[in-house]
Amino acid sequence: MTVLVATRSVAELSSIPQPASDPLNLDHLDRPPDLFDEPIIRPDTVSQDHPTEPSLWWAAEQFGGSLLNTWLAYPEEQRIDLVINPQFWTPLDYLERYQFVYQMGVVARSYRYNLRVFSRQQPQRLLAAYTCQFQGSPIRCRLDIARGGTAGLSRLVPDSVPPE
Repeated sequence: MTVLVATRSVAELSSIPQPASDPLNLDHLDRPPDLFDEPIIRPDTVSQDHPTEPSLWWAAEQFGGSLLNTWLAYPEEQRIDLVINPQFWTPLDYLERYQFVYQMGVVARSYRYNLRVFSRQQPQRLLAAYTCQFQGSPIRCRLDIARGGTAGLSRLVPDSVPPE
């Protein structure tokens, strides 16, 4: 993985946690949610009676469109896994992918969650991630996008972004 750091030190970048290494759990997409051992939030498990956090429905409508198939939120791990449609992800250039991951990452960060992006067809392959170090102030985040093969780009998200 190639690392690009604008004005920050490598130490600052390395203090931000790497995305979780486990693959997308297809079982959590396919099984009824009442069979899970751990709490998992999906679009179809959002409560109609009270706010469910994290709530991604608005962000998914605004930024996801046909690109975002679904998502899984893991409250115990403070992590959200997005499942994208490769038919719409593949033609995107780097900046378009960055914009999507950044926008969804800012929403995830507002709930103090990290974000990972997968395709259902390749659940072992992490396509992108937005991870943050929530301890301390300011919150530091990084955005990683895979660029084919094992090469990728990692960059710090500027501090000037107001916390949500």
